[in-house]
Amino acid sequence: MQRPAKRNWQGRLAFLTAQFFLLLIFWLVLSGHFNVEYISFGVFSAALITLLSNDLFYSIFTRGDAPGSFASASVKIWTLLLYLPWLLSRIVLANLQVAYLVLHPRMPVDPGLLRFRTRMRRHLAQVILANSITLTPGTITLDLQDGSYIVHAIAPSSAGDLLSAAMQNKVGAIFREEKDVPMEEQWLKSLGELKE
Repeated sequence: MQRPAKRNWQGRLAFLTAQFFLLLIFWLVLSGHFNVEYISFGVFSAALITLLSNDLFYSIFTRGDAPGSFASASVKIWTLLLYLPWLLSRIVLANLQVAYLVLHPRMPVDPGLLRFRTRMRRHLAQVILANSITLTPGTITLDLQDGSYIVHAIAPSSAGDLLSAAMQNKVGAIFREEKDVPMEEQWLKSLGELKE
């Protein structure tokens, strides 16, 4: 039987190695150059960033799991990597929708505030959701407190992924959070209505 300290050390080393190679691959993809000079600089940069940020990422991705749970952290990282293309597709679609609203002769803009609560308990998951909302054109997170959000939307249609709970569930899947259910529309027209 392996000692917990040895298992923890092996999990930490595996996580360190995985972080380094992910950063190096990211560097190579973004640089687009594969000569010795660029690869050397990429290796140096990935190693430096890994050494400076590994404690943070290791604690974030293994929090709440068994010590040294590299498998669990790997699943979270993989799910996060799968989430990013989905988010990018939502950003592109939202750009097209906002362009349609602005260029339409009648300009069917109907701004409002959406208040909702998520079932996600982890603060990192809540922050990732808030940033995802803000990155998507047509919506912006105005407030986040203990899983309760206030979001401004340029039109009700721009908050479709929030109303269907698609975005909440995609982010929640990264951290194995409880699934949210589609919500009823709760549109407010002013900040004064929030206090009522």
